[in-house]
Amino acid sequence: MNDSGKTLAGILLGLAAGVAIGLLLAPEKGSDLREKLNDSLKSVSDDVKKKVSSQIDTLNEKKSKLKQDAEQFHEDFVA
Repeated sequence: MNDSGKTLAGILLGLAAGVAIGLLLAPEKGSDLREKLNDSLKSVSDDVKKKVSSQIDTLNEKKSKLKQDAEQFHEDFVA
């Protein structure tokens, strides 16, 4: 994972922790609190899944490009 990916992951984890702590300290009914906490965690989870998916797509594109470059190199210099 590159530096921007690590930074984003840290921000998302900090956000999730802040939301969880804020909700736990809020003066609400337990059922309302659990529902809000669940919704917040689902949102953070969705954001993380999107970021991971994006990183996987980027890595797959780089892998394809590297494979093409290696095949071209082989054709140019080995064959």
